[in-house]
Amino acid sequence: MPGHILGATDDPISAGELAERANLTTGAVTGVLNRLEQAGYAHRRADPTDRRRVRIVADPSATARVAAAYEPFYRRLSGLFADYTADEIAVLTDWFARAAALMRTSLEDIEPEKSR
Repeated sequence: MPGHILGATDDPISAGELAERANLTTGAVTGVLNRLEQAGYAHRRADPTDRRRVRIVADPSATARVAAAYEPFYRRLSGLFADYTADEIAVLTDWFARAAALMRTSLEDIEPEKSR
């Protein structure tokens, strides 16, 4: 979820958009946002065009903090990829892309009636 917030630097997303992207209820996102605010990763800002909406804005230090937390994992992941040829990585990429598409379809199949 921090990735959705960090990736929206020029046009901060609303809490509703975040809920949709994360496939969570708006109530669940409220709890997550409370924790992100408390930890200093993000804050709510009033939408300048719609007083009923709030936008989620990343704290300026959030990108560096998230990068520092994930850097050891990405370093290990790079080492893992070094063990594979370009052709093998292409097969892995294809498999994960196709598996992700199947997961999205499955999530749509089990989504509550609200979307139908």
